[in-house]
Amino acid sequence: MVYEEVSRHGKTSFLIISCTHMNSILNCKKITFSQIDFDDVSYSISPVLDSVPDEKLKSSISRYGILRPPIVKEIDSDYFKIVAGRKILLACCSLYPGNTCACLTISPQVTEIVVFSILLAEKQLSHDLTPIEKAIFLQKITPIADEEKIIREFLPRLGLSPDSFSLQKTLNLLEFEDPILDAIHQGLINEVVAHDLMLLSPQDRMVLFNIIATLRLSFSFQKKLLSICLELAGRHNMSIATLLDNDEVHDILHHQNANPPQKTKNLMFWLSRKHMPRYSQAAEEFRRFIAAMRLPQNVSVAHAPSFEDESMTLSIIYPNRKSLQNAWEKIREATHDNDN
Repeated sequence: MVYEEVSRHGKTSFLIISCTHMNSILNCKKITFSQIDFDDVSYSISPVLDSVPDEKLKSSISRYGILRPPIVKEIDSDYFKIVAGRKILLACCSLYPGNTCACLTISPQVTEIVVFSILLAEKQLSHDLTPIEKAIFLQKITPIADEEKIIREFLPRLGLSPDSFSLQKTLNLLEFEDPILDAIHQGLINEVVAHDLMLLSPQDRMVLFNIIATLRLSFSFQKKLLSICLELAGRHNMSIATLLDNDEVHDILHHQNANPPQKTKNLMFWLSRKHMPRYSQAAEEFRRFIAAMRLPQNVSVAHAPSFEDESMTLSIIYPNRKSLQNAWEKIREATHDNDN
């Protein structure tokens, strides 16, 4: 690659102005920013379109130059569409609006499916695609490739099972409402949970989404919330929205002095109480029983699994073997007297 010194505000940095011949598909070419269609999203697979230059990226380019050239598709000699590197182009255009930028160009003769194949390879160099990015990618290649080719060639590259069910399951994610779509893309909603939410009515899934987003629930709590709500709603023949339209739930979620972890704990306790009332009652009685005993820190008591019987296990932690030996005689005497 050949670099050109560019002076800006007294600082010297570098722009790529040319590079060696790449191959018959990708070639380097100097392009003015006015020749690039920044509004076109033909090859964008992100649900959010970058429109503002990234300040950290601008700083990096000012200091080191372009470390990874953008890729554009040549439509004609003075019109190009962005395939990859939109953020880089935005940053360069902001820094050096009157300059050209060396881009990796794809000739007009290259088929669309090959362009998307290049796009996928470039994206996977920088990050693992989100479930929504995978879905958008598949949505965009569906009109230009037959299903067999997509399943055989692209699903494995996306880390998906190569079958029709996996293809449709991924595409179904795009049917979500925009707030949920964005939350899945941002990683706030787990993909497994997302597929389960898709089976619910729009009202029910929005209610659960609002709770998940507000409390920033972990994957395990997302699964627990969904599982218990489904069972309770089915048991009482009501919607999840109706189930959670409850004064107690409202008080938990809007408690002014509770932080999200505390609200999560209180909500899960409320759900568990509704889900397994007998177990919850037994657990509460056991908690009060232990609290009344005022056990020291090195002593704990455990109940039988699921309170299946009245047995309890007493555990005592000793700092060393001698301490245990000294206490053992008293313990043995006490248990012996109890047996008698």
